[in-house]
Amino acid sequence: MPNPKVESHRSQPDDGEIKRAWQLLEQRVEAWRPEWRASFLEHAALVHDAAVFLAALCDPELAMDTRVLRLGAILHDVGRSQGQRPVEHAVLSGKIIREAGFPEGAARIGETHIGVGMTVEEAVALGLPERDFQPQTMEERIVCYVDNLLSYQRDTNQHRFEDAAHVVKRFAGELGAAYGKRARAFMEGVERELGPERLSRFRTYLARVNRVLSGAAGGRS
Repeated sequence: MPNPKVESHRSQPDDGEIKRAWQLLEQRVEAWRPEWRASFLEHAALVHDAAVFLAALCDPELAMDTRVLRLGAILHDVGRSQGQRPVEHAVLSGKIIREAGFPEGAARIGETHIGVGMTVEEAVALGLPERDFQPQTMEERIVCYVDNLLSYQRDTNQHRFEDAAHVVKRFAGELGAAYGKRARAFMEGVERELGPERLSRFRTYLARVNRVLSGAAGGRS
């Protein structure tokens, strides 16, 4: 898990529902791929912590539901434990979150975090339910944005936060120029809403996390 010197989910007040979310995630990954347990849970913790930090920077008038944001961030990838195709995992995350009795807002975070979301047409073309899976609420957009920034290098077994330009380049290379353009609009849109001062504070936070992660990786090698 992230170094405790960096703002961690362990410092956040955990009510019974938050604890149950972590337990569900751990049970799912343990039954699915126990050898991936450490990196999978680290990913969830890093997304959760960064999403909470970013939400705290946002304008209070947005009146975000931090509890829903936390639950969705913890469980956004839980569907990977069930799907046969990677593209299914967001929809399955929403299904699992609902079936476990968590709030609808958390399920929507799970459904809409893949890439920068899927239109109805894209979902149908991929054999998924005929619904719009694009992030709309600020809670959905924050988790999607943060998750996109977090990468994993298998050769070093290390997580690292990248910048929006890196994300856009990756999506354009993997999914084509049109999707890259959409990714740029989404990522830069969130950053514009933050504004320069808040964005600078968030980037400082990410740089600090990266330093901790890099040091932890060096200690493991």
